[in-house]
Parts: sequence; C-alpha cells; structure tokens
Amino acid sequence: MNSDDLSVCLHSDLVPMARRRVRDDAVELIETALGRANEVFTEKLVLPLTLGSGHEWRGVIVSLPAAVEIDMFLRHRLFPLQITTGIGRGELGANLSDGLSRMAGSCLMRSRKGLERARRHRGGTFLFSGDPLLDAGANTIFLLLQTLFETWTEKQLEAYLAYRRYGTEAQAAEAVGITQSALHQRLAAARAKTYELASEQLLWFVGNFPAVYPDPSCAEAS
Repeated sequence: MNSDDLSVCLHSDLVPMARRRVRDDAVELIETALGRANEVFTEKLVLPLTLGSGHEWRGVIVSLPAAVEIDMFLRHRLFPLQITTGIGRGELGANLSDGLSRMAGSCLMRSRKGLERARRHRGGTFLFSGDPLLDAGANTIFLLLQTLFETWTEKQLEAYLAYRRYGTEAQAAEAVGITQSALHQRLAAARAKTYELASEQLLWFVGNFPAVYPDPSCAEAS
C-alpha cells in the first residue's frame, strides 16, 4: 500500500511517575491543551485529539510531520508535566464518523506499541511506521530530544519558546523581561539551539523519507 494511503495515529499519556503524583488540575490542564491544539492544528487533524480514560489522549493526524509538530506543541504546553507518546502509521478500519473507539487497524496498534515503549523509557516519543529504517532514524532523534528536554526548567523553556517566536536573542530577552546575556545563558544551559536543530532535522526526515538524492561526486567518479 502506498504510504499516502496510510493513516497516522497519535496516542499519549502522562509518564508513569507523573501519574502517581499528578496535580489535581492535570485533567483540566490536558483538556485545555488539547482544545488549543485542536484549534491551532485544525487543518492537520483527521480526527481531533480527545481525552479518553485516565490521562490518555488520541487523535488521527494527516501526516507524520504534523504528528511530530502536534506532539511537540503539547509537550511544551503541558510542561512541567512529562508525557509519553506513540505515533503509528498504518491502516485504519471503519468510517471516520464512527470515532476512534470503534476503529481498529495497524495504525492504532502501532501507536499503542509506541506508547508502551515510551512508558518503559519514562517519557519521550516513539514511532512505529512499519518501516524499520524510518523508525530507527526517527526514534534516534526522538531520544536525543527527550534527553535534552527532560533536564529543562520552566525558565529555560520560556527562553526557548521566546527565541523561537521572535527569532533573535535580543527580542526574546525583551519579551521575557531579562537581559540578553541572561537569556543566552538559559539557552546555552538547556542546549536549546541543539534541540531546535534536531527538531528541524526530525521534521525534515519523517517528511522526506525515503528520498534519496544523488551525490554529484559519485557521478563524476564514474
């Protein structure tokens, strides 16, 4: 089956340790974040993100890059709550109008498999697409992102999001209300620019795989 005919499912939960000492307002926070994500990413959702049992939520997304974007958005939005996510790509049975609760297929099974793997790692995101090469490449970058992100403080995340929004350290520092030197120190301590570059590479990779570009030097050698 052509990859364009396959569905992409996202399945997330709080990390196991976070569930045991969950904030009283966690469900409200999750519902608010999901509502905002559904507004921001309306055109990238096949089925909206919905909260199910406990603190789990699911949705059907138009593409792998969109699923990665949405997962990152929620990860930043819900911080300091830590989340686990499985992203699956595959077939999805039944009519979309029936909702996820009545659906079955490899897409849902793979997203559940990814969620279970992420739970064992106490956080992060895992992709199961049915293509081992795609999964290996994407999950390596996901692990790097999680290794960096799980060490962040709220002030470091604030600095990173401001830098992303405004594009320069000077403007970001003004928006946050600190000196440019202080903002630079927060970004450096968080290795935020490495995180941003890895995020960009991940989005490119899952969006372009398995594109192969010829190496001009090989053609010249032949």
